[in-house]
Amino acid sequence: MKATRFTDSVTHQGEGPVWWATTGELRFVDLLHGAVVAFTPADETYHLPVDSPVAAVLRPRVGGGAIVARELDIALARAEDLSDLAPCTPPFVPAGQRLNEGGCDPDDAVTTPAVATPTVVIPTVVIPDVTISNGLGWSPDGARAYYIDTPTATVSLPDYSRDAGLTDRRPWVVLPEEAGHPNGLTVVVEVGARKVTACAFGGRDLDTLFITTSREDLAPDEEPAAGSLYAVAPGVRGLPPLPFRG
Repeated sequence: MKATRFTDSVTHQGEGPVWWATTGELRFVDLLHGAVVAFTPADETYHLPVDSPVAAVLRPRVGGGAIVARELDIALARAEDLSDLAPCTPPFVPAGQRLNEGGCDPDDAVTTPAVATPTVVIPTVVIPDVTISNGLGWSPDGARAYYIDTPTATVSLPDYSRDAGLTDRRPWVVLPEEAGHPNGLTVVVEVGARKVTACAFGGRDLDTLFITTSREDLAPDEEPAAGSLYAVAPGVRGLPPLPFRG
């Protein structure tokens, strides 16, 4: 299978694509340019700033809006255009580090506040001693998670439960050196850019796999297709994103 290039180079480092059912858009982050990028049903793109140098994670919020992990904190919005985006944590990332990749677990429904009650997210360590976190996702039954630590070329398979969280992390796939390093959770298809970052199923029937790519460390005239959004129809359907219920 070969992916089709859907856009021009619209990001410096596209990451974390997620299907936005309320607007019929695919949304993803431009990681190091601090923006959310929306790809519309009219095959157009527009950018939504997040008031931070980094936009690391984006997920829809039940009732409308989004949760966004930024460089050092997490922010929430109720408006679909993120115009009311505001922090729900203080900056909590240690000096010299930043947030990168993430997702909502299947039991996020326990954090549902009363109407008009501010939501506060309390960050906790769930997997210690990692290098660069990527590719976090859950199995359809919610009993396992898939987690990538990119420099170690390892996709781990921890167990998950509401009470215990992520436990018994063990290697599931270790890529050989010649295969490169894993980043987003993906099915192997041919993409017309070397720096593939992440993927997500979208479309009305969740049967299109959208793929983001990066221009990081490339010269302006090097690899013009880098930073574009790609898509492929793999012949299977995906799952909708797990939303934030706060």
